[in-house]
Amino acid sequence: MIKTLLSLDENLASSIALRYAFHQANLIPAMKLQAIHVEEPDNNKKHSAGSGWVRRTWEKGMEAAGADEVNRLLKTENVSCTFVGPPKVFVGDRQDEILEELVIGGYDMYMEGDLNTSVVADFNNLITSDLYRKSPCPMMIVKNLITSNCAGLLCGDGVDHQKLITNYLKVFKNSGLELDLLYYKFQENDEVIFQDKEEAGSILIEAEKTLEAAGMHARRSQVISGSPERVGDYLRNYFLVASTFPSRKGPRLELLAHVLAPVFLCRQ
Repeated sequence: MIKTLLSLDENLASSIALRYAFHQANLIPAMKLQAIHVEEPDNNKKHSAGSGWVRRTWEKGMEAAGADEVNRLLKTENVSCTFVGPPKVFVGDRQDEILEELVIGGYDMYMEGDLNTSVVADFNNLITSDLYRKSPCPMMIVKNLITSNCAGLLCGDGVDHQKLITNYLKVFKNSGLELDLLYYKFQENDEVIFQDKEEAGSILIEAEKTLEAAGMHARRSQVISGSPERVGDYLRNYFLVASTFPSRKGPRLELLAHVLAPVFLCRQ
């Protein structure tokens, strides 16, 4: 079983993430989804709630409102996802509550929708937040609803391709998705340039060997050059783009911010 925690709110980002998760679960029969929603109270209202039974009654009201919000979204989208149980609704700090559930629940992946990552500073703030830094599992950021049959693995620029491939295959090995191995070179121009894998030195060749040892083969291995905006737009053709968390600001982080496809990030 591949346990996936799916964060849902009543908004467009969650609507897209829900439909993408449904498609993903159809590709991977072993994937089981658990929805989570966190109601973050206004600090003034939280303080005025007091303590004891008054506070508990207030929290129950917040939880009920959150459950209604998630159920409305599920009813509106009308997707036949198989959830392992009813949505888990909590009241408190969103990052703290989700992180605690990830740790306690033993999940294999966390998924949420985010449509506003094209600003590099915003994307960097997201992936360096406490939730992302401390998560015990890979994270999926759903930016658009993509139904391609191929995933791209972004290597190079400090990526431990062995750990990337291991983490990716743990979730997606039996999905039937084809795989492209990609190496990005920053180049400020108005077009995307493709080069042979040898232009990446031994990186893509070694990644191919790691894939083959796991019983998988890359559809293609190539170097892609261009601006983060242009290459990010090109990568919209992938079902997802997978990489490791960038350890510093640089071209790979900028590219991941501009990628229009869902992004799968893991630790190394």
